[in-house]
Amino acid sequence: MDSVKKLINYKINGEVVPVWVPSDQLYARGNDEILSNSLSDITYNQSWYKKGLTTFNFLNSGEFHLLKSGIQSTIKDILVKELSVNTDGFSLEKYHQYVRDDHSHFKIVSRTRDLFPNDFNFEISKIIPKFESFLNHNLTDVNSDTKEKAHIIVRINRPFSGDYNPPHKDMYEQYDANGILPKFVNFWVPIAGVTNKTSLPIVEGSHLIPESSVSRTLGNSIVGDNEYRVRFVKDWGSNALVRSSVNYGEVLIFSSYLIHGLALNQEKDMTRVALEFRLFRK
Repeated sequence: MDSVKKLINYKINGEVVPVWVPSDQLYARGNDEILSNSLSDITYNQSWYKKGLTTFNFLNSGEFHLLKSGIQSTIKDILVKELSVNTDGFSLEKYHQYVRDDHSHFKIVSRTRDLFPNDFNFEISKIIPKFESFLNHNLTDVNSDTKEKAHIIVRINRPFSGDYNPPHKDMYEQYDANGILPKFVNFWVPIAGVTNKTSLPIVEGSHLIPESSVSRTLGNSIVGDNEYRVRFVKDWGSNALVRSSVNYGEVLIFSSYLIHGLALNQEKDMTRVALEFRLFRK
């Protein structure tokens, strides 16, 4: 029997976005402390630390075209192998016209959410020195605490679908698992279909909100019809997010302690694609 659900209303850029969750889903608040600090958050000494985010132009037009075309070719190949789809005329923005149901989409994203640098025709490793110079930190894609190599996600978000994470902080999973405050920073790169109706919503300054004001799950969460590994942040003394403004060739860099998510694609006929990854302090 399906559990009874309740409605939570969020706001994205001032527009109400309703979300259904199980009425019996459990939430907890933390201690009266701010987890982001000089020891835990590698964005701490940045001039933009109080905001928790910034943008950085790191690709020229030729480099961006190479990256996008490579990702498009990769997705196209996966469509052929997994779904035997005729991909004539395919583009990333038209993805939803080729993948029309959730079952088929999940077969694709099971491949695209755990990628590594050698899965791309663009040498991801060559951009790390640019980020190191910008952040004034030595960076690596290997987690020094777990020794695991961080994966890269090609996030594919179809129009008016559930192809997004709920509001969350990326650092909670590792923190809940072993009590370690992970020292990584988030990178979000727009690839296709990124507009003011599809871009990543974020809560500026939320890394400085005390944990006693944040109500969240302590394990996997259910939001809408999906189960998520991320810890769902139900509220933080507010339910308002603002879509980030990021141009092609730029990267959105933000603290792993920042609340973000609920990236509903509100474009009627355009898929949004973005590249997501993390880098750790070396």
